[in-house]
Amino acid sequence: MYSWALITGDAAETADARQLRQALGAFPTGVCLVTTTTPDGKREGMTINSFSSVSLDPPLILWSIRDDTRSADAFLAARSFNLSVLAAEQRDLAWHFAKPAADKFERFGEAFALASNGCARLTRSVATFECSTYSRHQEGDHTIILGRVDRFSRTDTPPLLFHSGQMGSLWELAETLARPQ
Repeated sequence: MYSWALITGDAAETADARQLRQALGAFPTGVCLVTTTTPDGKREGMTINSFSSVSLDPPLILWSIRDDTRSADAFLAARSFNLSVLAAEQRDLAWHFAKPAADKFERFGEAFALASNGCARLTRSVATFECSTYSRHQEGDHTIILGRVDRFSRTDTPPLLFHSGQMGSLWELAETLARPQ
């Protein structure tokens, strides 16, 4: 059954904003961790699902950050960052980095190493991209950050997925979906 909603005015100010968020959440995505280091050496990290490839020549990826996020200033000023595609077994790490904390790395510090670009790099993930910030584009309440991939790695580990507010493996999420009639 389909239901349609018409957005009038600013979506953030309407009751339809929650419905729009639910509709957008119907698209299953991977879950990633993005990290950077501030000029004074503070590590910042956050869980995202707004990752996409852009170009192979030059090698570019993108992700987006909400402008009022606590760590937005650090990422928006960063000259480099690392993005790791999380494995299905890394759900606890993903939820941890999705919440505000003074030092998110304190609990999972042993899972990181220092990458060649000076940012924390997750030592185990499905794929990791070490990037130089290529450009930024402020749109709506988010900024789209493009990164030039300088180094990358990948494994055949099953990824962590996000769908309708839940994280899990493909098999876990498939079990939670209603069966077609």
